[in-house]
Amino acid sequence: METQVNAFLASLEAQPAYAESTRLAYASDLRVFLKYLRDSSRRPPQLPDLNPGQVARFLESERQAGRRYSTLVRRWVTLRRFAAYLSQQGLLAVDAFTADSDHIDRIISSVSHIPAPQCLTPGEISRLCSVIEASPRPRARRDLAILMLLLETGLSVGALTALDLPEINLQAGKVHVLLDNREDAWLSMGNATQSLERYLLEGRPELSHRTDEKALFISQMDGRMSRQGIWQVLRHWGRMVTPPILLSPRLVRHTAALRMSQAGRTITEIQSLLGHSNPLSTRALLRRLAAACDERPEISSIVK
Repeated sequence: METQVNAFLASLEAQPAYAESTRLAYASDLRVFLKYLRDSSRRPPQLPDLNPGQVARFLESERQAGRRYSTLVRRWVTLRRFAAYLSQQGLLAVDAFTADSDHIDRIISSVSHIPAPQCLTPGEISRLCSVIEASPRPRARRDLAILMLLLETGLSVGALTALDLPEINLQAGKVHVLLDNREDAWLSMGNATQSLERYLLEGRPELSHRTDEKALFISQMDGRMSRQGIWQVLRHWGRMVTPPILLSPRLVRHTAALRMSQAGRTITEIQSLLGHSNPLSTRALLRRLAAACDERPEISSIVK
């Protein structure tokens, strides 16, 4: 089945109607499905494994793992799209594949359709940090530094991945960045300073084997981390906490904006850090986040 998955993904690249984000989502969903098949059958996945019963068991395992309603829907859409492609190739009878769709729909519908949180609570941040700190792996030191720096500065993923070693001043506790609006600035790293220092001592030397590498954050492949790599790091640790959190750069950045507002930072400062061209956009975001706080008691008690 690996060959057919790769061919399907290649066919999407030739179709301009599919955005890169859509292709990446399809690829991620199919890789998760293939891993499930390998783990459950202890052999390479085969085309006959793409059947309603197997898909239902896969989605049920995803539901038990705490996946959200939107994730389960996307997984199911991806598998149906893959099945349609195989049908066009004469490799699968699509009618047979969708024969038990009612059962699959019931599995998905059993998950509450609750929107993802717009900001992290202090308790969720604490649990995330505890889980990451408990790991002895060098990349955990890197991942904690990434999370803390995002929470303290509200940097975009692009600005984060572009950071080089000379742009970190541990003694002053500041990081030099080029903001989204092209403004040159030194930002306070606050509570992220200690995490950055530990990463530079205990994490980065184990990840980077090139003395000429200037990138601050190093990937498992011994080079500068990519935006997709940051997404994967956050998503991984979000799944590791109990209960799981759908952790994303957007969620962390919104949390940073809320924390800045609570700390008395001006709209102009927050606007600049977030890269908004219009202060009204910043005000609207902060109002929405404040309203979300009222629905999450742990944040609301702190804000008030």
